[in-house]
Amino acid sequence: MNYKDYVTFGLNHHLLYAKVASIPSEHERTLIKLLDDDRLEALDLWITKEQPFRDNEIKALNDSNKIIFYNVGPRKGQAPAHPATLDPEKRKYSLDFYKEQLDMAIEVGAAKVVTNSGPNNPENRTKAIDALVEFYIEICRYVPDEMLIMVEPTDWNVDKCKLIGSSKEAFELSKRIQAAGCKNFSSMVDMGHLPLMHETIEQGIKDSGDQIGHIHMGNCILKDKSHLMFGDKHVAWGIDGSEYDLDDVASLLRIALETGYFNNTSRGSASIEMRPIPGKTPEQSLDVYCDTFCKACWK
Repeated sequence: MNYKDYVTFGLNHHLLYAKVASIPSEHERTLIKLLDDDRLEALDLWITKEQPFRDNEIKALNDSNKIIFYNVGPRKGQAPAHPATLDPEKRKYSLDFYKEQLDMAIEVGAAKVVTNSGPNNPENRTKAIDALVEFYIEICRYVPDEMLIMVEPTDWNVDKCKLIGSSKEAFELSKRIQAAGCKNFSSMVDMGHLPLMHETIEQGIKDSGDQIGHIHMGNCILKDKSHLMFGDKHVAWGIDGSEYDLDDVASLLRIALETGYFNNTSRGSASIEMRPIPGKTPEQSLDVYCDTFCKACWK
């Protein structure tokens, strides 16, 4: 198939350039470089705080024709947010943290925002999920109605250990928040998280139902706990000891087509989210990733 008829195809900037993304000048240089790549219709990204790089990035993004998916998260030296915390002071910090990042998402005209649920709370999960619902309701009301806030389900007991650790939980969370009047909320599917969440690609997509707002395409190391890249490290497709190769990318595309997420009207979005291939530059790696994706479309 011609993927452009069915898929809004993108890339995660800061993972492809993970070695330099925390350097403001390099963050700007590499981000602007990707804006000239015609293969990419969308970019997953964040913008740097430091000037003049911040203003340069905002201008470049506003002048581009790329669709922007803003990724909320701590930057170098910054304490992470805890969206599901039951501690009032941590909740205030987390709301301030998010609103600062969302202001930047608004500045670059982001269509979608990627978030995570924060640390797991196995002793008090019900209250933590209730707190998370209230947190997201406030966040959804903070941004323009047309900006989609998304929760990215992540493993709950392997590596990152987040509160929302299954596709079904993310689906149910999304339904609760929408029922409260926030229609600008949905879940996600992250291909690289699914094995760590003890799910297959088919299960993750089907359990997410009609709540998929975006897909991350990636890979992970699960079976070898001694591996330097064990867990949620965004390794390249086909790496020895990893979970996915070309056939699995083709399966993801086929299942997402069968369930209607990829279609020729709304053209569901999917971004490559991997670090460079060992021994290759980011640019060489991107060529391989795009070639693999195109081959998968025809399998």
